[in-house]
Amino acid sequence: MFDFIRHKVKTVFSLRILLLKACAFGLSWLFTPFWFFLLVAAYFYLVPFFQPFKLLIPFILTLAAAVAVPYGFWFAAFLGLLFFLLLGIKNLILVNRFENHQLMVFLLLFLIFFGLFFHFENWQRWTVSVGLLGAGLSFFFLFKELADYSKERSESRKMLVAGLGSLLLWQAASVIIFLPLNHFYQTALLFLSAVIMTDLFLEYLAKKLDRRKILNDFSIFFVLASVILVSANWGL
Repeated sequence: MFDFIRHKVKTVFSLRILLLKACAFGLSWLFTPFWFFLLVAAYFYLVPFFQPFKLLIPFILTLAAAVAVPYGFWFAAFLGLLFFLLLGIKNLILVNRFENHQLMVFLLLFLIFFGLFFHFENWQRWTVSVGLLGAGLSFFFLFKELADYSKERSESRKMLVAGLGSLLLWQAASVIIFLPLNHFYQTALLFLSAVIMTDLFLEYLAKKLDRRKILNDFSIFFVLASVILVSANWGL
């Protein structure tokens, strides 16, 4: 009984500390020089020094997203939530790690995609290519982490599926970025594509993919993509 109470108290205390770190992360990004924000992020990630390489790639991508997105309260909140999930998973504070990891991946992809499309008009031709490649590689590494939760034991198959998803997302982004749409709608289209691909590929790795699942996901994609395209103000 006392061990159970002690565990609950420790969990609540850890969550409160985690929440304070996430708030400090978001506020330091919004109100302090970027070099100071990097120091805050590195300190919170490395202290306590516990499995620092486990989520190193998502941490680096979080910093990249912090560079890409425009300054504002809502993006500070998104970054804070992202850091909350990242530290909670890394330090084994959050339960249901797959669900929280999936939420972290989707939020990180959304911020990366928004930053890509938000800066498109100010980029040169070669930087657009680098940005598109970066979006594809981000999907590869983040999906591979989700694939590690699956029952699939073949690393080569997981790498192959992650590579295929990365290639498809890169191609989708290469088309969407040149559509005469606002960056909000471009982000929504690419994000929807990434979510649907992630769901289908994870089901494939879990050996649960069937015709009904494929039809269901493509129906959802068609309906939501149609809503996005119809509601968009085409800048022709």
